[in-house]
Amino acid sequence: MRYSGILILIFFLNYVPGISQNKPDTGASEGNLYLNFRNINFFKNNEYNENPIVEGYTLIGYFIQPELIYRPSDKISLNLGVHLLSYSGTNKFSLIKPVFSTTLHISENTRFTFGTLNGSDGHRMFDPHFNSERTYNAYSEDGFQLTTTSDHFFNDFWLSFENYIFKGDTEREIFTVGESFRYKSNLVAEFIKFEIPVQLQFKHYGGQISNYTGGSETYLNIASGVRVSFDIAETRYGTAGFEYLFFSGSSINGNAPSGVNNGYSGWYKLFYSLRIAEIETGFWSAHNFYAPNGNFIFSSFSDYKENLIISDRKIITGLVNIRLLFSNLLEFYAGFNGYYDTSLKHFDHSFSLHLRFDKLIKIASIRK
Repeated sequence: MRYSGILILIFFLNYVPGISQNKPDTGASEGNLYLNFRNINFFKNNEYNENPIVEGYTLIGYFIQPELIYRPSDKISLNLGVHLLSYSGTNKFSLIKPVFSTTLHISENTRFTFGTLNGSDGHRMFDPHFNSERTYNAYSEDGFQLTTTSDHFFNDFWLSFENYIFKGDTEREIFTVGESFRYKSNLVAEFIKFEIPVQLQFKHYGGQISNYTGGSETYLNIASGVRVSFDIAETRYGTAGFEYLFFSGSSINGNAPSGVNNGYSGWYKLFYSLRIAEIETGFWSAHNFYAPNGNFIFSSFSDYKENLIISDRKIITGLVNIRLLFSNLLEFYAGFNGYYDTSLKHFDHSFSLHLRFDKLIKIASIRK
């Protein structure tokens, strides 16, 4: 099999965390019925003026996702609810979607979920190949997911089915298969930490029973690198460090509509964080980079001008954000991102603001 090595790697990454140090499984306990209420009120303004790659736009609105959670045993939990998404000024819900999932708690830190997944931002993917805006407009996903979390490992393997087709339909089925892995070390020399991320993503457009006249397309995106951070005076004065990430993108079928089937990029970043604030600067250098789920501000291919390709992109990036947590219930986030394209001599920026509420409320005890 052409990509058997990748599949073996995915299996290995899922297996290794399972034998690492476990963390207690928090949340709903056996025999109880809960209401889990999730909500994000969001505003994101993308000031991309005269950018040939991506048009500027604004996202403003909210979603609510109330769920009933019942855990009949320590190994099983059931979730049932609804996801409601509304954009301000539309006076309606743009998305009304049922939410249901069954979760098998394999161990204290490993879970397998079938049905509605636990939020797109939970994959911890990088923005260039998995747009962070999906937290607002594509939070609820459906498919299956295997996750493992411990003190030093994070792993998330999932399949998200985005468009189902019936026999005779004139559109394509669409799904994403992803793998997000991260290893975090202990302190080295009492003040240095390093992290190693590995991320893979398959995006497929196809469907054998569809009457869609075009062919199928499948894309593979891979990202990996290293992040090194330094605790300053035992974090009294914050944390600083650097990160390097390498991205690649390719058309598995070799039939990308653009005619360009392979691309890559490197992202070099410096960062500093202190309590509630984070500052970051970086340099993005790409050649024919494309990620169908990614933030197109990083892409070499225009998402609105037909056949426009800027093969080589060199962008100075900047980020400033503030994140406040109130009583472990409400998160306030404000963030600014800047992008200066050194070839086009063009500056773009975006501003994000959201309030995020997430609360698990016990309703009743159900005795067997």
